[in-house]
Amino acid sequence: MKKILNIISYLLILFVVYVAIINAAQILNIQGFDLTNKLEYRINLASYTFIVLLTGFFAGLCWMAQFYLTQKEKIKAYKRELEKSSVSNSSNSSKVEVLEAKIATLEKALDDALKK
Repeated sequence: MKKILNIISYLLILFVVYVAIINAAQILNIQGFDLTNKLEYRINLASYTFIVLLTGFFAGLCWMAQFYLTQKEKIKAYKRELEKSSVSNSSNSSKVEVLEAKIATLEKALDDALKK
């Protein structure tokens, strides 16, 4: 599934680049942010397309970074939980070994007492 999504994304980027190259001679008039003077900027359509493509790329990158960081935090919390459970399991097993040793000692003492 990852490979299919990667192929689709590469094809879409190549399509945008192809459209930008085809329209390289076109000029685009963009109104500026100053509403009083009616500023207009003339920009090459290919440049505008690449600017929008890069802006979308970085916006998507920032948007996905938050999911990546959230998943990374969840994985760290899960690792800590696993470490805690493994430590408690090892301490439980050592407690069981100590109790078994005590039981063996008591059984031996009981056998010795019964022999006398």
